[in-house]
Amino acid sequence: MLDLKNIAHIVFLALWTAAFVMIFCGSFFSPLYAYKGDKVAEGQLPSLALTDEEQSFLEKKGQITMCVDPDWMPLEKIEDGKHVGMVSDYMALFRRAIPVPLVLVPTKTWVETIEYGKARKCDIFSLAMSTPERIHYMDFTRPYLRIPLVMAARMERPFIDDITVITDQRLGVVKGYAFGEILRKRYPKMQIVEVENVDKGLQQVAEGKLYGFIGTLTTVGYSIQKSFSTELKVAGKFDERWELGVATRNDEPLLLSIFDKAIAAIDREDSQRIFNRWISVKYVHGRDYKILWEALVFVVIGLALLLYRNFTLRKYSRQLEQQNQQISQQSEQLQQTERQLLFTQYAVESCAFPIVWVVNGKTLAETLIINANKASTDLLGYSHEELCALCIDDIDVELTEKAWKDWLVNTSDNRHSLSMRRTYRRKDGSTLPVDIFVSYFEYHGLEYQFFFFIDVSKEEKMQEKLHRSMKMEMIGTMAGGVAHDLNNILSGIVSYPELLLMQIPADSELRKPLEAIHDSGKRAADVVADLLTVARGVAAARENTNLNSLIQSYLNSPEYKQLHFHHQKVECVAALDPELFEISCSPVHINKCLMNLITNAAESVGESGHVWITTSNCYIDQPLERMQFMEQGEYVALAIADDGPGIREEDLQHIFEPFYSKKVMGKSGTGLGLTVVWNSVQDHGGTIFVESDNKKTTFTLYFPATRSKATGKAETLGVTALQGNGEKILIVDDEAQQRDIAEKLLTVLGYTVDCVESGEKAVAYVRVNQPDLIVLDMIMEPGMNGRRTYEEISVIRPGQKAIVASGFSENEEVKKLQALGARTFVKKPYTLRQIGLSVQEALTS
Repeated sequence: MLDLKNIAHIVFLALWTAAFVMIFCGSFFSPLYAYKGDKVAEGQLPSLALTDEEQSFLEKKGQITMCVDPDWMPLEKIEDGKHVGMVSDYMALFRRAIPVPLVLVPTKTWVETIEYGKARKCDIFSLAMSTPERIHYMDFTRPYLRIPLVMAARMERPFIDDITVITDQRLGVVKGYAFGEILRKRYPKMQIVEVENVDKGLQQVAEGKLYGFIGTLTTVGYSIQKSFSTELKVAGKFDERWELGVATRNDEPLLLSIFDKAIAAIDREDSQRIFNRWISVKYVHGRDYKILWEALVFVVIGLALLLYRNFTLRKYSRQLEQQNQQISQQSEQLQQTERQLLFTQYAVESCAFPIVWVVNGKTLAETLIINANKASTDLLGYSHEELCALCIDDIDVELTEKAWKDWLVNTSDNRHSLSMRRTYRRKDGSTLPVDIFVSYFEYHGLEYQFFFFIDVSKEEKMQEKLHRSMKMEMIGTMAGGVAHDLNNILSGIVSYPELLLMQIPADSELRKPLEAIHDSGKRAADVVADLLTVARGVAAARENTNLNSLIQSYLNSPEYKQLHFHHQKVECVAALDPELFEISCSPVHINKCLMNLITNAAESVGESGHVWITTSNCYIDQPLERMQFMEQGEYVALAIADDGPGIREEDLQHIFEPFYSKKVMGKSGTGLGLTVVWNSVQDHGGTIFVESDNKKTTFTLYFPATRSKATGKAETLGVTALQGNGEKILIVDDEAQQRDIAEKLLTVLGYTVDCVESGEKAVAYVRVNQPDLIVLDMIMEPGMNGRRTYEEISVIRPGQKAIVASGFSENEEVKKLQALGARTFVKKPYTLRQIGLSVQEALTS
């Protein structure tokens, strides 16, 4: 703490020191921060290591045209038609290093310079910074100047540490400058006003029309000292530096590499020499006694003020200490809030779900989108700027003026969140269904809404597929039940005539009607077989087969020849992959798929045209949009296409439904053809897709591939070859007629046959007897079904041979029974050859 004695002593020493300096030194030094323009020794760049291609390019070009900022001192300027300023010194270095002239192309403004660059009227910008807009027509070298950005404001304005606190103020930038574009992107709410040049921007700040002007420290400091030293000051700063280099036209990439080499050759001494030439401390020498008296008066006044402050220092010291503590606490809180805001901003921007912010208006035209995250712009196809220039009804096609007013009343009165399904429009005009979740909030007297929405188009498609699958399954269940009952009825019509035909003479009058009955029964059984395929889960014998062989077999069949006879001008072209994988399938069902699809294709073509059949191997490693239900693995693809008129859009979603047909019922099919195809593919673990327009329709079937070798086809055996040797066979069936038919057929073939009507009686029979084979019905009501019966029998007699007999059964039940050992299958209604072959295979396996 100073006392009066010490203060007087200080004043005395100060006066004598000043007098001594004036008398003996004869001069006073007044340091001024100045921008010099006096000449300094010029440097020399080392020769550049240019490639042959670069040398040839420069020789051919002859000169390099250069555009500059015509009013950006002390960096650069066009004065009397010449390029002056700090950058001109760098260009002088480049001229001595690059073996062709740098020719100045004069412009009046920086905006004109930008336009010259776009129009290729100049090859380079002497000093520029990369922006997203400029990279469309210019390349940018490494920077050779790094200058901090600052804000100039009036003298009475406080110093700004964080520029975000004044984003609601009007801030000027020179039109066309890079940091204007950067600031708009970083601070979307900042009110940026473009001005013609630095001096005009500072003039508007001095007049109060702008809160501040943003520019480089170099240019702002130069202009303030030159014209506004008593009115303006540097009152704010940015953390980043403006990195500036040479911009070269991007259609001549060799220019970029040449100037990059030139900039890399600049050493630190040359850069410092240029900097000192234009930005340095200048000392003004002179002898002025008046200054001494002014200094003495200043010292006296200052000491008086110091004395007064000494009395109040302790008081203010305590207050400052308290304020410092408060400021420290507030600073920590601000840093924590800033960190939370940054985390929130990053989370929202990088969120996978689309989000938009809307400021409420009284009408839809006043309801603007003010912000949006990347997910929303990607989904809707807009850029961020385009989306933020729209109203909410530009993307919500269902929103009307009345609905919006009701919405405003509902949200403002209840202050709660809403959720609903809407239809949004993309930039390309397409629409998509979305689930939206809306939250209402107020800020500074304005009402806002926060829209979070999800694209549910895929979900709707999946629901539609699931609904269709459930519908087909329901229809199939009904068809399966009907088919099961019809099979039991048809057994007598198919089997008894066959037995009678074996017993009556060849010349009997009864033979012809019996053959007609037998033939009609078999045709009816084929229709029931289609119903069973519609039912899905039909038990069918599988074997490893090459799809190509099934296709060739069908193309050589009487059925295809008859089809070709009726459509002689329809050309069928087969392109089959010779390296095709095998598939595990029921050849009968695959043959039905081929017959139905090729027949439909030929009939769709009409009088003349083409049908294409192709096969190929494919591997699904990840779900595609249309293959989202397919498991990963190897598949065999079968495609059947035609050049007919195509399938109408409204019919595509119904074509696999039973009896949904545009053909004349009873003349060209039963209406079950495509239903049989769909269910057969599903039962084989495959998938089917349809693509159609007015020029072509393609059905593509995918079957899981297997690496196992194809199994050989069973030879066609006569009745004599199917005879047994008295082996004991047990028939288990709850239908008396089915037991009787099976017993008679197997007796004719030479087997010893016993019959029981339930699973429980079959178990009791096996306890005291040992049959060689059991023919086991799958569905028996009431009581145990075929699977449970075989499980009980296997406990009593492990390894007991059995075959499954059924007209219909669930897939899982068949698989479980086959896993237990009953691998052979015989289909109802029985025929002599069918049951004889199945029994023979089971006994010899």
